[in-house]
Amino acid sequence: MRKLEITLTEEQYQHIQEEIKYGGRTMLEEETFGGYEITLHVGVPNIYTYIEMSYINKIDLGEVEWSFSKNFQSLKN
Repeated sequence: MRKLEITLTEEQYQHIQEEIKYGGRTMLEEETFGGYEITLHVGVPNIYTYIEMSYINKIDLGEVEWSFSKNFQSLKN
């Protein structure tokens, strides 16, 4: 199994957490169910890579580093 690893700054991580909390409160108030989407945009060749989150709002979280790991073992049996 392969692993996709995206490295976030502390600010990006906090922004995601705040949006998840806000979205959860909004969904409860409106009595709706939903989810969020995290999109990794990669320019070819790998010149500029950024991440977006869509939940209640669409947020450009900025540039990130990412990689595939080759020797990832699943914790599932």
